[in-house]
Amino acid sequence: MIRIATLDPFEPELLDSLIRTVYQAYGLGCAHAGELPFPSELKESKEGFDALRLLECAPAVTAYGDDRVLYLTSRPLAPRASPGQGAQAKRALNVPTPGFTEPTTKRGVVTSHGLPKGEKLAKALARQLIHDVGHLWELHHCLDPKCAMFPPWTPEYQAAGEPVLCLFCRDKSERAIRPARS
Repeated sequence: MIRIATLDPFEPELLDSLIRTVYQAYGLGCAHAGELPFPSELKESKEGFDALRLLECAPAVTAYGDDRVLYLTSRPLAPRASPGQGAQAKRALNVPTPGFTEPTTKRGVVTSHGLPKGEKLAKALARQLIHDVGHLWELHHCLDPKCAMFPPWTPEYQAAGEPVLCLFCRDKSERAIRPARS
């Protein structure tokens, strides 16, 4: 089961659409776990909130052994060093952080901040949710720009249309999910 907990208000129609889209992408139950308070101890830097710290301070969500939890916020997340450039990199390229996951804790956070408004919001946010759920199932970035697992900081990702997985990533996700269902 994928549980989506909101840390800020979101329209019920948008949440319903996101839940349906994530369910279609993974064929796994997805539900709204309720609206929880944003952690008051977090302080926003000039660039946004630290995503890892947010996950550490986020209120607990009732979840079971193989559940994955995604927190949804409308607040900005601070950019972080691009993957593959460790903390020791002299000039690490900071990339936007539309989402962040901790597969070991089976939790992640996704923000709607910076995404298009209006009708395009649901599609862009669903794509990001699918991407971060994929990371929670330990999927890696994909080379297909149409796939939701393509790196989200790239222009191709932003220009891509539907929030879907390519066949390769869908197959990988099914193999990762299958043992959890047993």
